[in-house]
Amino acid sequence: MALPMLPGNSVNRNLGKDKFHKSQHFDYSNGVAMMVGSEKPGIGGELLLGQSARPKYSLFPKGEGSDAPAWVAFDKQVLCFDAYFQEAVPQRREEKYRVRKCKIYFYLEDDTIQVVEPEFKNSGIPQGTLIRRHRIPLPAPKDDCFYNVHHFNVNQEIVFYNRTFMITDCDPFTRNFLIKMGVHLNPPASTPADPYTTHRQEENMKPLRPYERIDALKQFLEHDRKVLRFYCYWDDTESMFGDPRELILHYFLADDTMEIYEVVLSNSGRDAVPKFLHRGKLPKHAPIPKHQPGEITDRTVLNVFGPVGQGGRYILDSLKVSTDWSSRRTILQRL
Repeated sequence: MALPMLPGNSVNRNLGKDKFHKSQHFDYSNGVAMMVGSEKPGIGGELLLGQSARPKYSLFPKGEGSDAPAWVAFDKQVLCFDAYFQEAVPQRREEKYRVRKCKIYFYLEDDTIQVVEPEFKNSGIPQGTLIRRHRIPLPAPKDDCFYNVHHFNVNQEIVFYNRTFMITDCDPFTRNFLIKMGVHLNPPASTPADPYTTHRQEENMKPLRPYERIDALKQFLEHDRKVLRFYCYWDDTESMFGDPRELILHYFLADDTMEIYEVVLSNSGRDAVPKFLHRGKLPKHAPIPKHQPGEITDRTVLNVFGPVGQGGRYILDSLKVSTDWSSRRTILQRL
């Protein structure tokens, strides 16, 4: 039976209360007075008409144990998610977008989020911490709220500051924690391959270098005093009084040089020389020999003055007008 609304019979709703503060609903923003606390409660923290309670942090189910706050119960406990995002590359024609893999860390103690991309050597792009650790607001129009543990799941997209991240998988601790929270985890998803990286691997592209450094010291230390010996001969039968001559070739692995000795038999009538060819490097392809003055070729080579092969000046007579001595004297006089 309800009490009548008479003096002395009405219920005082302030009995037992000790908080009677009033929330600040008005403030100045950029020098303009405006209402900034439309979502704040009324006197004493009570909700006004039409307001609903919004949790500021993650709500965890009640269980057995102590009622310690989250920053004590979940100290140094972090959820780790594998994710990736696509970055457009409009300034290059070899690639239209990049697939960049990253890690999303959710700290249970204060609902802060950190996004880190593993650093790769010589990647050419800034990597490391993409988003520093802090509370990230939800996309508009719910930007007055923040992400909590209930917004995360595997194989779903999540937006941080207008950048879409695709969560592909998580570590075992994160999986067990979300299952205990009652979250139905989706099956893991695969990360797509980066098209440009795949193209480079298929083409086996390597950086072009102006020269390739040869480590001569390493070659010397590994192959010092190692010599290859070959038995050979020189067929000199086409020349006058020529005959085959036995030779010994030594190839030094330490510096890629070679030397040749001649095998001189006793009573052969030949002088014994120390070496047939001194030690040194030999070109694989011999240079094309130059035509000497007076040699019969398609062009007549005339020596103007100076010794042969030592800075002398020559003239090429393609018309072959210098077939006799008189014409040669005329050309020399004109020069």
